[in-house]
Amino acid sequence: MGIRVGIDLGTTFSAVARINGDTGKPEIIKNSFDSPTTPSVLCFMPDGTVLFGEDAKGMQGMGNTNAIAFFKRNMANEQFVVEFFGKTYTATDLSAILLKNLVKEAEQSCGENIEAAVITVPAYFTHKERQATIDAGKKAGLHVLAIINEPTAAAFAYGLNEKSGEQTVLIYDLGGGTFDVTIARINQNKIDILGSDGNHELGGKDWDDCIARYLAQQFLEEYGVDLGEDDEMAAALLVTAESVKKQLTSKDEVNVPLTCQDIHGNTIRGNIVITESLFEEISDFLIGATKELTNGLIQSIGLSWSDFTGAILVGGSTRMRMIHHYVRAMSGKDPLAGVNVDEAVALGAAIRANIDDNGNSISLASKRLPGISGNKKNIGVIGAKAVSDVTAHALGMIAVSEDGERYVNSVIIPKNTTIPAEKKRSYHFRTRAKDNELEVYVLQGAYPRPLDNTIIDKYTITKIEKTAKNPSIIEVSYRYTSNGVVEVSAVQTETGKELPIQIEKIPADMSWTDGSPKDQAAAGTPQEIEVILAIDLSGSMSGEPVKKAQAAMKEFVRQMDPQIVKVGLLAFADHVNMLLRPTDDYKRAMREIDAIKVGIVGICNRAEPFTEAFSALQISRFDKNKDKIRYLVLLTDGVWDNAGYAIKQAKRCHKDGIEVMALGFGGADYHFLKQIASTDEFASLTNLSDLAGSFSKIAQAIGEGQI
Repeated sequence: MGIRVGIDLGTTFSAVARINGDTGKPEIIKNSFDSPTTPSVLCFMPDGTVLFGEDAKGMQGMGNTNAIAFFKRNMANEQFVVEFFGKTYTATDLSAILLKNLVKEAEQSCGENIEAAVITVPAYFTHKERQATIDAGKKAGLHVLAIINEPTAAAFAYGLNEKSGEQTVLIYDLGGGTFDVTIARINQNKIDILGSDGNHELGGKDWDDCIARYLAQQFLEEYGVDLGEDDEMAAALLVTAESVKKQLTSKDEVNVPLTCQDIHGNTIRGNIVITESLFEEISDFLIGATKELTNGLIQSIGLSWSDFTGAILVGGSTRMRMIHHYVRAMSGKDPLAGVNVDEAVALGAAIRANIDDNGNSISLASKRLPGISGNKKNIGVIGAKAVSDVTAHALGMIAVSEDGERYVNSVIIPKNTTIPAEKKRSYHFRTRAKDNELEVYVLQGAYPRPLDNTIIDKYTITKIEKTAKNPSIIEVSYRYTSNGVVEVSAVQTETGKELPIQIEKIPADMSWTDGSPKDQAAAGTPQEIEVILAIDLSGSMSGEPVKKAQAAMKEFVRQMDPQIVKVGLLAFADHVNMLLRPTDDYKRAMREIDAIKVGIVGICNRAEPFTEAFSALQISRFDKNKDKIRYLVLLTDGVWDNAGYAIKQAKRCHKDGIEVMALGFGGADYHFLKQIASTDEFASLTNLSDLAGSFSKIAQAIGEGQI
């Protein structure tokens, strides 16, 4: 019989824990480096082997471009696919490889076979991300007993302290790539999760990025070399930034030696000083993001800081002194002690793996405890408690408003409902002789407008029978499992039969949800649209900015409908290159976006994109579609050398009916953006972390024809 373990599958570090057979206490299974945590990094080698953990992180620190990390942030992202030596991998594939290696190393370390596991996920993970995590476990050859929210697992670990009486605690979980905030009520027998919120694209890596950007900016100003323009240097800079962040947990300032080569091959050595106060200043907006989520959750539950016993810090990133300062300032007391920020989540998952739903240890008096090797007596699991968890996302569906004038999100299961949870809805469906199907779009989120939420899937209910009663009544059940995964089932009440359901891909164009249901049938053929995405590829876009831009542009393309919208791609810096004229071949568009990199059109901002775009989008007398709508969507992060000439060419586009949307971030000048955009509303500043959201809003505006 194998053991049951808990696995903290983290963005930056992972850990495996088991139950000690002699004491019943959870304990970390250390890796081959005698460390409780393993870097969540892989490195693909030419001979087909895959390094992981410390070995892979070492290769990453050397700038090896075949090393990959932070893939947890892309779980269930259909657009995230990486290729190494002719093979492609999704985030699920990468997670499966990591899990398989973690389990193999843990088995070698403890001398036991691992038969099953509970895997942790951020509380704010959606249905698809949770399902992708389960799939990764299965691909790794694991029997996945359950997935558990990371803050809930941490609550189990905190419960090991065996405090008397009931406590209300706030769990502030800041990992390498995700942030969760959870409120829990803990007593000797049970853990009640009252509510959760979070952001799975906010974590310690974002603090690393702040340091890396600062180092790159200072090095460029002092030594004239852009550390971000070379992929290897950029990768090494991120590893350096992470090290600086860790040193600042105990030092007031860090001297950062940096070495690189300029374009002539000369070695440049520099030294940049970063102080703790400077670090807090350049990353203050990140603390603000966690503060907003934390205060919002507390208010939604109807509590105040005075109602808490204290705050539990979880995740290695909470070692930053600014986190302690924030918690102390908000709660009026120091964070609660007794939890190892690196190990708590894995320890809690190990407890959950070895108890039943009621908190009872999985044991029989005449047998050893499953999951605890060598157990000769009936030892219970220390820290075992019943747990009541909640969903961090409301569950709804696209429905027609009561007045029939618009589409709305009809919330079925509210946010922070205890799970498992199930609700039913009845539909009056008028049947035909054959081919009876009912389409249901399921949403996660509580915003009234459907497109402001996450569309999980399109569920098509099939094989509805024509009966004497018409319309027929179809009863659809919507449920959250204890894993937070969504399930949909349907029954035709007249026959009592459960109906088959096909889960289909969400159509690229969902803009119809912003229209009136009454107008759908009368809607005419949509106008043809041509869009050129123009990206600034100057040197300041190196590294994370260009990667974020690629991901955002690919998501933009994914939201378009190739039957209506043609997409082109243009790059500009010192000169201009029309990489792709407007086309409905979206696969080619995706490939062209993947291929862009800084340097292909120079590294400065001497050129402007409007002249080339005007030529590509101009309607000639030979063009059959004289009424097509034309857009130039421009992304830039800095100030251009020939701004006056660029503005002149932009206005030429405006005059010809080409709508210019100007999106800027970093060092972009908002006044300049307004001058080149068709209207003030088409000019906007964003930040790197919200680039995808900004492009998504533009995609929605284009799809809706809001010009």
